[in-house]
Amino acid sequence: MAPSDLLDLTTLQNLVELDDGSHGLILEMLAIFREDTHGRIRAILAAADRQDAEEFSRAAHALKGGAGAMGAKALRALSADLEDLGRHGSVEAGPDLSGRLEALFRASLEALEAFVREGEANRA
Repeated sequence: MAPSDLLDLTTLQNLVELDDGSHGLILEMLAIFREDTHGRIRAILAAADRQDAEEFSRAAHALKGGAGAMGAKALRALSADLEDLGRHGSVEAGPDLSGRLEALFRASLEALEAFVREGEANRA
């Protein structure tokens, strides 16, 4: 996926502007996102294994919020779809949900890290 498919560049630019053109805020948020997301993915998958649609929706909502705050729009969109699925009483998200979530998370991290590197290089 292209970075523009993975990331909401407006959100990221707003974060840079909040930090007076620096990427320190994004780096702090990225560390939290990196740390928290694996647990959120595990919570979604555990709820799916238990067939617990309510918890599935709640866990997906938490991931959606973290992804949205970080500008990871593709991960946010998938999380929103999962949240909606759970709200409608289902956890049937199709084949290899774990692989899809992990791959999208990794791709988002790589795109976010590239955004920071490019921004820092342009500031130098």
